[in-house]
Amino acid sequence: MRRIFLFPYGGGGASSFRSYSRRFPEDAGCVVSLEIPGHGTRSDEAFAASATECAARMLAQVDAMGGDYILHGHCMGALLAFEAIKTIEASGGPLPRFMVASGRNAPGHMNGWLRRIGELDDRALFAELQDLGGVPRGLSFAMARHFLTVIRNDQAMFADYSPGETRIGVPILALAGRDDTMTSAAGLEDWRHYTSGMLAIEWLEGQHYFILDQPERIAEHIEAFHQLTADLVPEHEKLT
Repeated sequence: MRRIFLFPYGGGGASSFRSYSRRFPEDAGCVVSLEIPGHGTRSDEAFAASATECAARMLAQVDAMGGDYILHGHCMGALLAFEAIKTIEASGGPLPRFMVASGRNAPGHMNGWLRRIGELDDRALFAELQDLGGVPRGLSFAMARHFLTVIRNDQAMFADYSPGETRIGVPILALAGRDDTMTSAAGLEDWRHYTSGMLAIEWLEGQHYFILDQPERIAEHIEAFHQLTADLVPEHEKLT
């Protein structure tokens, strides 16, 4: 079965996608939610100091030797998936069929909210995350100390982030919510500059966390893109 390794958004973890993974259509693939160092089941580990380090450490959870696979990252996770593919290419490992980037503009874009997050106190940050839909259900501000620490460390990883000039050798499927203020048509189109393969952009209904409510629609787009890229020769095979 096709495996889809999912890189979480900032503050999220493998458990954030438990319901999504269960509801994802089996004929489209098996979703494997990855854990970020310092999050969830890896909360006893030190936080990563950079996006590159974080992506490399997360690759230990990715079985790239078991055949056809896909890397999918949502929001911050899209940048981690991008960095993970760069690491795989540098090591000569088997590349994914393609990458799915959802809820995130291309790496060169940094929106205003991310720029000013360090200026917000905990209560203001918590309130803004609630507005975005990024606070776990049932979590009150009084119980959110660890959650906010995780969020701030996730954002710190990208404080000095630079994607460099490298283009990954796999196609990219970019998914966006029509009402998501964190993405834009121009920002999504710029993913084209970060791949030597093809880029497809698909718009779905919803706000920033649109994927969580519609795994069936995500599966349809992944399946369609899989078929679209079926006749393409992967870049790593062209080099051999």
